Amino acid sequence: MAAMSPHHHHSDTDNEYRPGPPESTNISKDLSKGCTQDGVGIPSLLARCGPQVMEPESDHSTTEYKRSLSGVSQSSPRFAGLGTQLLYRLCHTGHCTYQLGVEDDGRHSLRSWEDCRRSFEVLCGLAEEFGAVVMPVWKGDEEEVEEAGAAGPLSCLDEVTRRQVKDVRSRGGLVTWFNEEFPGVPGGDISDICRITVHVAQVDENKGRTRSMSRKVSETDLLADRSSPPSGDPVVSDSEEDLFGRKISGAMRIIVMGNVDAGKSTLVGSLTTDSRDDGRGSCRTKIMKHRHEITTGRTSTVSHHTMGYTDGGKVKTSSHRVRTLTDEEVVRGSERLITFSDLCGHEKYLKTTVYGMASGMGDYSLIVCNARHPPTHMTHHHLNLSSSNNIPSIIVLTKIDGCPVHSRKNTVKELKALLKRPDVNRVPFDCTTEADIDQCLDKLGRLSPIIYTSAVTGEGMDLLHYLLYRLPKRRRHEKKAARPFEFLVDDLFNVEGVGAVASGFVNSGKLQVASQVFVGPMDDGSFIKTIVKSMHIARTATATVMAGQSACLALGLSKIDRKKLRRGQGILAS
Repeated sequence: MAAMSPHHHHSDTDNEYRPGPPESTNISKDLSKGCTQDGVGIPSLLARCGPQVMEPESDHSTTEYKRSLSGVSQSSPRFAGLGTQLLYRLCHTGHCTYQLGVEDDGRHSLRSWEDCRRSFEVLCGLAEEFGAVVMPVWKGDEEEVEEAGAAGPLSCLDEVTRRQVKDVRSRGGLVTWFNEEFPGVPGGDISDICRITVHVAQVDENKGRTRSMSRKVSETDLLADRSSPPSGDPVVSDSEEDLFGRKISGAMRIIVMGNVDAGKSTLVGSLTTDSRDDGRGSCRTKIMKHRHEITTGRTSTVSHHTMGYTDGGKVKTSSHRVRTLTDEEVVRGSERLITFSDLCGHEKYLKTTVYGMASGMGDYSLIVCNARHPPTHMTHHHLNLSSSNNIPSIIVLTKIDGCPVHSRKNTVKELKALLKRPDVNRVPFDCTTEADIDQCLDKLGRLSPIIYTSAVTGEGMDLLHYLLYRLPKRRRHEKKAARPFEFLVDDLFNVEGVGAVASGFVNSGKLQVASQVFVGPMDDGSFIKTIVKSMHIARTATATVMAGQSACLALGLSKIDRKKLRRGQGILAS
């Protein structure tokens, strides 16, 4: 490949030869010579000056060019290098594209059908070995594909080759014939020349990482002990991926609301990292998404944060002073998971707060109040939102460090009066000990526990952790796994190199990558049929999503269809 990245290996052996300067530009004259190369019936002169079919390969894209993979076995050293290249292309977006039969500079390699077919088989084995899958080619209805093949180059091939081509297409290989791209070029030898486009998606990142690590073990180490895997090499099984998905499905979902400057983001940052704030917003900077949120200290979007508890109720955190754990590390190392939805507090973002509450599928809500100021009308709105959605409320009073006694008493008095109003209809319950929490756990449908905390001194934070760890889960989405698949779209993104990505919540059913789905309804009430190219949960590529999970789905939509998408739509299985 051009300008090899340090992540790539075997750059000198990827292709058998490098394209030299063209000796002739008269394609018709060269084809008439009929000379062959490598026993595959390709004119040798034209092999060095094949026509340009695409832009030169870039190390920073998700597209990999390969002249030929024919003859590469899993036991060969080149197979390990090809696996490293595959993982490098997959590491950015979770999927990539292979162009078989194309030079690094974007010119046609002029390989025969048999050579391209063998390269396709090697690539399928490579993808399976490194935790990836070849995506099916989306060409519309199967009848249209058959119709196009009957009228195109398939009609000129023998019966055996025709069956082989249909098999490759059904498994995800898009075959482009040379005489389709350059119909004016004469010569009988070119009817067999083609190239194949293959889309690959990663479904098991740990398997790919494990396979890559095991390939790097030296031959001496393998000879020393062939009966056991290399030490330190993680073993990833299919059941581990299932356990990962079940953990996320069973996560407690808690919605965090409160007036502006109540300290919601600081509280969430302190809880998820199990650290204390410096009084100047050090904890909130760890979870905020936008620069203006960090500078102003005010949340303007809905953000989700995962916290895990190990056995015994200890928060799963990083032992490193600077680096925080990824969502995948938190999920895999925790016994109990909690997902916080941090909503906006300012009045001008109330519409966003209502949307976050309605789409959050929360088990409980944390109503955060500043102990130094009495509750405002926004606090009343947030309590009403919880009550109208039948979500139990937990009151957290923040910033009690340095708070005057009279201010704190006045705030608590007004807050309790607000909870007793007919439109809220909650019974306030002060929790100052673990026994108080144990007493109210089975009465949260009526009671609203009040906990006093400080993210700076840490006062009351252990008591809040004790409550969160013991909260009973209310929503049982996993019971809806047998129902038809239904995905609620919360947000939409257009990712470069990926396309349309829908973020949202799996309300029911299960779905596997490469499945056919229907997106809608559109303005006219119709649904668009497409496929799911890749899926992520907890920022981790996965092969399956199920009810109760927040996920991101990459959809195979055209640019025109992408413009029809909007928040609030649904994605249904066929």
